[in-house]
Amino acid sequence: MLEELKKVIEVSWSKETCYPSIQDTWCEQNPAIGQCAITVLIVNDFLGGKIMRTMCDGISHYYNLVNNEIIDLTVSQFEGQIPNYEFGEERTREYLLSSSDTTNRYKILLEKVKDNFIKLGTKNYQLINSENKEVISKVPGTLGGNKRLKIYGRLDCPSALRHINNGHYINHRVFFSNEETAINAGYRPCGICMKKEYKKWKNQHK
Repeated sequence: MLEELKKVIEVSWSKETCYPSIQDTWCEQNPAIGQCAITVLIVNDFLGGKIMRTMCDGISHYYNLVNNEIIDLTVSQFEGQIPNYEFGEERTREYLLSSSDTTNRYKILLEKVKDNFIKLGTKNYQLINSENKEVISKVPGTLGGNKRLKIYGRLDCPSALRHINNGHYINHRVFFSNEETAINAGYRPCGICMKKEYKKWKNQHK
């Protein structure tokens, strides 16, 4: 999954998705430049884990930590320099998406990634559609769910991972392309990893 995601993300970067102040320096020879914040959000969508921030040559830099493994798809922009991963600090999705520019560039990159999964992807993924039926997709799901409990949540949900690691509910595991699809299929948000969404759902179902 990681290798396919890496390939798809790399061909999805463009001047349009580059950080605004350095867009004029973006080129096909260094496509990763100015892409780190939105790239870690995409990796987090598909693989879960933590979003980390550190410094490299005086520049703020983001990378992912998945199952205690460093995943840095934009490190090539530094042309051989290694970021100070040992001083990395966790950041939330909300922190990154508090910037309207980051949000807009992230949405653009996400659509390009999905399009390129369809164009370049070699694997098929089994998802649940809005009619609660299993379908085959070239684009992997960004949310997981429990079809027995009718709950959906993030792929790095600690509750889901704990049950998976214990060998529980693996036969009930399903995946969705987005939150709207999960809701339409009759699932409700997880109270552990999607607290805001769960609180909203609970208020609507009192």
